[in-house]
Amino acid sequence: MKKLLLFIPVLFYSCVNPSMERGFASIGEALAEVAVDLNGYAESITSDMAQIEEDIYLISQHIEKMQKDKELALILIEEILSGLSRTQELLDQAATKEQMQDLLEDVQELGEGIQVLWNLADFDADGVVNGLDQCFETPYGIPVTMFGCPLTDVDGDGVLNADDLCNETWGVEVDETGCEIIETGTTTNTI
Repeated sequence: MKKLLLFIPVLFYSCVNPSMERGFASIGEALAEVAVDLNGYAESITSDMAQIEEDIYLISQHIEKMQKDKELALILIEEILSGLSRTQELLDQAATKEQMQDLLEDVQELGEGIQVLWNLADFDADGVVNGLDQCFETPYGIPVTMFGCPLTDVDGDGVLNADDLCNETWGVEVDETGCEIIETGTTTNTI
């Protein structure tokens, strides 16, 4: 029996086929390459998953910002609608064209009344009403002509006698020297 037991391992050892060994070796190499490829795919998938997670985070941030922008837009829309409502109320209360024309006429009448009051007033208190006063800033208490100019302006042209080169220019337009202004064509001459 001892011989038989020694024979079985030898028989088993001698039964190994070299082509099978090459086949197993080839399968082992192929499996090693598949394992390398699977490791590469696993790393690629892991990297892609990390990028997808980052993209999802950025998208969620963008959605939150869009939500806030939407809320602000809704607030602005409400304010615009409120402003339009107030504008509509004002337009509903606005005057018609005829009412505005009547108001304009009233204002013109008021302006005419103010002009009459201004003409009847005596702002420089010289005793000559503004409507007739040719010297509006006569110092208080100085005697004046019937045109409201100081008596030192004999011809009442608004130029004092000391500066008046033409002291007999009653009721005509004069220059700063007190001489009458005569317009001829496009030039102005003084006499």
